[in-house]
Amino acid sequence: AGCGAGVVAALVWLQPPDAMVASDSSWLGILGAAVLMFGAGVLDDHIDFQPASKLVFQTVAATVLVGFGAVLPVTSVGPLNILLTVFWFITVTNALNLLDNMDGVTAGVAAIAALCLAAVFWHDGNLLLAGICAAMAGAALGFLPYNFHPASIFMGDSGALFMGALLAGLAAAQPASASSSVIAAMFVPALIIVVPLVDTALVSFTRMVAGRRISVGGRDHAAHRLVAMGLSERQVALTLYCFAAAGGVMAVTMHVTRGGFELWLGSLFLTAMLVLAAYLTRLHGYPEGERPRGRSTILVSEVLFKRRALEVVLDVGIFAIAYAGAFLLRFDGAPPMEQLTILNFTLPVLVGVQTAVFGAFGVYRGFWEHYGMSDMHRLLRAVALGSILSVAVVAFAFPDAHFSRSVFVIDALLVAVLTLGVRFSVRSLESVRSGLQSTGQPVIVYGAGAAGELVVRELRANPALGMVPVAFLDDDSNKHGRVIHGLPVMGGIKSLDRVVARFGPTDVIVGTAAIDPTHLRLLNERCSHYDLRVLKFTVELRVAAGIERVEVAVGNF
Repeated sequence: AGCGAGVVAALVWLQPPDAMVASDSSWLGILGAAVLMFGAGVLDDHIDFQPASKLVFQTVAATVLVGFGAVLPVTSVGPLNILLTVFWFITVTNALNLLDNMDGVTAGVAAIAALCLAAVFWHDGNLLLAGICAAMAGAALGFLPYNFHPASIFMGDSGALFMGALLAGLAAAQPASASSSVIAAMFVPALIIVVPLVDTALVSFTRMVAGRRISVGGRDHAAHRLVAMGLSERQVALTLYCFAAAGGVMAVTMHVTRGGFELWLGSLFLTAMLVLAAYLTRLHGYPEGERPRGRSTILVSEVLFKRRALEVVLDVGIFAIAYAGAFLLRFDGAPPMEQLTILNFTLPVLVGVQTAVFGAFGVYRGFWEHYGMSDMHRLLRAVALGSILSVAVVAFAFPDAHFSRSVFVIDALLVAVLTLGVRFSVRSLESVRSGLQSTGQPVIVYGAGAAGELVVRELRANPALGMVPVAFLDDDSNKHGRVIHGLPVMGGIKSLDRVVARFGPTDVIVGTAAIDPTHLRLLNERCSHYDLRVLKFTVELRVAAGIERVEVAVGNF
């Protein structure tokens, strides 16, 4: 209620000129739809609306919005644009409402989005809508200090639905003051409101896979999953603010410059957000008793999720982004019309060829969290062959096209970098999660070789051991000062004094079998002085009940 009153008070104080008000009535639809959703939120806070009743209110509010001319000009068909605008309004309004699940998140993200929209309207000379955006941002920022963790007041459905309706309406009105291009109509608003949209997509997909109703609440939002990753509630809010600001800055830049590179970078940013959302799906589990129900749910769960079809879909997007980026880089961001025509005609052929080659090489059989060198080599071979076949197929299918062969070289490099980056990003996120969740006694690893690296990986992957590696010791002076898996090689045994003073370890784990007996005796003597245990790390094969198995053990000498 405070946010809504703050917006209205700011607009009354602004008193826009009559000529400006008369020239554009969309602001009436925006405010009318927002006030309706505020009323629906007040009722929902008191009598707990059913989802169907809330949907009716949202549809009526969307009708008010489009009735005053705020329509997304996505296509040349007016009725279709109206339907898309209604869908956009309902989606964004619900997205802001769903995002209100942790202290300070919705208010901060909404303020950032409103400021970015204000910059867009200011650039276009629409000072009235820029003023509405500024009023909304001011109200949200004034509310935020009391709503940030630990919150003393909460937004509720009335505030979340009001802000969601305002953002949805303002984003729908944005193209009317700019241009009727598809980029201005959809891509810019989507980047500005990227955080709530990605959160809604994540929750909707995971609940559908689990056989849950989307309208049923739960602690399965992006914010909750980031907390499960190891961030505090304050850190989660600040992280989401950063994502919202990055998307907003890209959107404003794209709107101002109308450049191809900005659109390309925006596509990369959206891809990165989707990869992060895909990783977050593994950080929350639903009760075991819940199983997919219905044909559509089973289709999503079994075919798309479990059968790795989503990996294929993501790679198809990467292939398209890389090919478009190759043309932009080759022609300095402004490909001639002839080259754009070639791009449009050859894009489906190239994407189809590269997808088929990736499938034939078994690229989709691996697990991204365990991606290793052999997987990387397989992917690079697929990229090379896919590029060669793409040139051959395009040259055969379009013999009269004057395409640049260097485009395919650039495309191959971009495909390799992007596909590898996406796959290794999962390992990077796992490493971040391990660091955030690491609890236990600090330990030193003696031996900065392959065996020592194995010790670190095992300790980080097995928190039940209760040990956190903090540094390496190694008597090989060539390794001193190096960093392995983020851990410094502090020196040899003689550096133990400095290491103990800095890290306060409880144990020293010997991760090499090639330790000299003299060095081992010296290590024991120095460790006994500090009451440190000297442990050995072993990996051995044993035969038990006729079954060969590998055992990993950490124990005393």
